[in-house]
Amino acid sequence: MPDCNRTYPIRVDVRLTEAERDALNVEAMQRGIPRQELLRARVLSEANQPAPVPEIKQKHFSKGRAGIDRAIAAVNRRYSIPSKQLEPLICTVICALNDKA
Repeated sequence: MPDCNRTYPIRVDVRLTEAERDALNVEAMQRGIPRQELLRARVLSEANQPAPVPEIKQKHFSKGRAGIDRAIAAVNRRYSIPSKQLEPLICTVICALNDKA
């Protein structure tokens, strides 16, 4: 392939089940890299050594009221329910979504 301008001119095919592919997609997304880069790092790493891939990025949940205020405004725009009635409902939903159980 001398006329090829790609950085990686050699192709390696790997057969995976859908579940394995989905697990790799999730892990690559959590690490903030493409699945192809995750696989390349694992294939080229030394035997019995961890692959040189970025750490999984932890999700950050805001501790302020910005999310609550945005949710109240969005529901209020769509359904015209007073904010004073929406706040306890939205706070309950957000707490339930953030529950680690």
